[in-house]
Amino acid sequence: MKHIYRLILLLFIFIGSLFLFGQTIPEISAVTTTATSLQSSTFPILYLQVGNYTLNTLHGYSSEMDSGKVRESITPLDAKKTLIVKIKQNESKIKKLEYKLRDISNSKIIENNSLSAFDTQKKYRTASIKINQTLDTSVEYGFQITLTTSYSKKIHFYTRIKYYSSDFFLKEKLDFVNNFHKATFGEDDSFNISPYLEANTNDDSTFANVNIHSGKSLITWKKLNPKKLSETIPTIREINIETAAISFDYYVQAETDSGMESYHVKEFYRVRYSGNRIYLLAFNRKMESFFDPNLISLKRSEFKIGVSNENDLDITASDSNNKFAFVRNGSLWYYDLKTHKLTSVFSFAQNSKDYLRENYDQHDIKILKVSDNGNISFILYGYMNCGDYEGRVGILLYDYSAKDNRITERVYIPLTTTYQQLKEDLGDFSYVNDKNIFYFSLNNIVYAYNMSSKRYEILTEHASRDHFSMLEKAKCFIWSNADSSEKANEITILDLDTSKELTVKAPNGQSIVVVGTIDANLVYGFVKNKDIHESTTGEIIRPAYRLIISDCKGNILRKYKTKNYYVTGATIEENVIHLKRIQKKNGKFVNASDDTIMNQKNTKARSFDLTTRITQRMLTEKYISLPAGYIIGSKPDVLSTKCVMVTENTTLHLTNEEMSNSIKYYIYAGGGISGSTTSAQKAITMADNQMGVVMDSNSHIVWERGGKFISKQLSNINYPNDTSSSIKACTQMLLQAAQVTTTTSQLKGKSILSMLDNYLEQPVSLTGCTLDEVLYFVSGEKPVIGMLDTNHAVLITEYNSSTVAWMDPVTRRKNTVSISRAEKMFKDAGYKFVSYITN
Repeated sequence: MKHIYRLILLLFIFIGSLFLFGQTIPEISAVTTTATSLQSSTFPILYLQVGNYTLNTLHGYSSEMDSGKVRESITPLDAKKTLIVKIKQNESKIKKLEYKLRDISNSKIIENNSLSAFDTQKKYRTASIKINQTLDTSVEYGFQITLTTSYSKKIHFYTRIKYYSSDFFLKEKLDFVNNFHKATFGEDDSFNISPYLEANTNDDSTFANVNIHSGKSLITWKKLNPKKLSETIPTIREINIETAAISFDYYVQAETDSGMESYHVKEFYRVRYSGNRIYLLAFNRKMESFFDPNLISLKRSEFKIGVSNENDLDITASDSNNKFAFVRNGSLWYYDLKTHKLTSVFSFAQNSKDYLRENYDQHDIKILKVSDNGNISFILYGYMNCGDYEGRVGILLYDYSAKDNRITERVYIPLTTTYQQLKEDLGDFSYVNDKNIFYFSLNNIVYAYNMSSKRYEILTEHASRDHFSMLEKAKCFIWSNADSSEKANEITILDLDTSKELTVKAPNGQSIVVVGTIDANLVYGFVKNKDIHESTTGEIIRPAYRLIISDCKGNILRKYKTKNYYVTGATIEENVIHLKRIQKKNGKFVNASDDTIMNQKNTKARSFDLTTRITQRMLTEKYISLPAGYIIGSKPDVLSTKCVMVTENTTLHLTNEEMSNSIKYYIYAGGGISGSTTSAQKAITMADNQMGVVMDSNSHIVWERGGKFISKQLSNINYPNDTSSSIKACTQMLLQAAQVTTTTSQLKGKSILSMLDNYLEQPVSLTGCTLDEVLYFVSGEKPVIGMLDTNHAVLITEYNSSTVAWMDPVTRRKNTVSISRAEKMFKDAGYKFVSYITN
């Protein structure tokens, strides 16, 4: 019996041990996933009413953003400082509204309040907001409206506020734009658009891009007779007392040669009200067809894209050319030539009639690769119209499995920015290799993210011109190890497939610069450090005495070197490198003639490409041509993918410190961001040509076409005691205006910019800008240093409609000259200017 009891005791101990260890040993189990369709949009839409005008359609964000960074619209206020918020609730029920008014210059909230009582106005819930804070005239303020739903979800909306105590002629500007728009549709026979057009020999062969230079027949749609599918509510993009930029965003449908088609249309107007009349400064209407699988051309075996401004549609084929994918209207499509199946891989457009939300075009897709088995890697970036991330802005990496007809989320990168800025900040080329490493660049920082270990490394923080380039065809990144002095003694060539690195080093006492890429090859140059110099206005000149063209394996294909000639810049167009050069004479660098390098172009024909077709009714339309000899035969089967619900966390958080390492300038024109650059001068020139605005990455308005006052005079600036150096004297006087106390003897630096850098937060070189462009800074209470020759600096402090005046330290007198004469003087001196953005 003793043995039996002992056996029973041991059995209990064994069972108890199994239970105890079973609680502490991790259980290994397979992760299950469920395929589901993308959810429809749920967010409300906001409109703002100023006076009798409903304007500015606002879309909601799930997370709070810096209202200074959101430039989707501007809401002007008159002396009453009152606006009405009109809420189209949709699937949400709103119980509370809060608002915040922010001073963009210092990011401080200057007024906030909340409302919980709403009125009803037809299909809207409305609330009236009166701003009590004293506002400066013609200054932009950030404005955030936050709605709280019955489920306690907060949805944020953003606009900008601009206040005028006197008449800024909003009624005249909006009435004109509305009447012009209606007249193009034949809705207002009493309004004649002809006197406002500047028709010339402009190309009238397409509906895709119509402007003020187009013929009246094209502007009034010829025989197309489109029918509107959505409301046309104006959005104010920019406004001053005289000028305004206003846009419409709407959808139409028309009977075409192929059948009934739908289109997305954007109209942009720039008007000026002066002398009791309106002037139309710019008009542009862009039109894009929606892709419809039913309109595939069987006769020619082509996919119809239709009316489009796209010249290089994102079409990616597998190596075998048996499968291809393309992006159209923010949606991803995939076609298998063998199975004759067409798949809608990803699209926010779930409800064909919910145009405003699900067809909202503030996102895009980049195809990373298409495998021979039909699997696709792609990234979705921008504003998320619906689904789990509705109202968020970010980057999503997806994999599509052709076998399972599913997409799986691999990485989610949340961002606090807008799509307009993100499309400029996201690098041109991203890549995923077979080792589960996701390569991408953002804000001039290049990342390598290991999706298996959930860790990332920064390859370089200087992914800007002269420091970084990418070769999509060769699947490699190239960067230099530039430091804060912008000197680099080596470049790294990374093979993205193998993750192997190749290093090219400069000889001792020399630097290496990345010039760019041409076809599948790299162009870089060698610079002697002793030749690196700084111009008077602060530009760093790195003269390359030798250029190299090599492949990504380091094999040198061609060299360029001309005795006593140095390359200071290069632009690459197709197979031609255009070189900007200087020459050394008597030990000094002087300007020299430009030169070019021709490179043998890869003439391999694409199997899938855009072709055009012209008809009398629809004018120019575009099609995707398929490989020669392939016949579609019949309408393809159309499939839709299922999304995979991922149970693991795919979020990758990037720190704000990493993402804001340099100042960038964004050009706002035509209703959105049309470009960006790290050069203030280039940004201002582009904005001037496009009648736009420049905003930097710190939310400062840097420059605005038509934004300066008619006249301006800066006072209380005195000459320093020591004016022996006009450059130092002008620098000291500019610092006076910026409320900085110093003397000319305390100024240290080789250039005006380097001297200002010691005292001001954001000095800026404006070299290359015209006199008219830099007078905007004087208008904003910031004097401008201008060079009359290499050593003679003056301080521009005053202007009116006919003259410009400056302080001259050489004569210690104010000099007033005509604008035309001043323009010539500064142009002859090379348009060398310096000012500042913030102090």
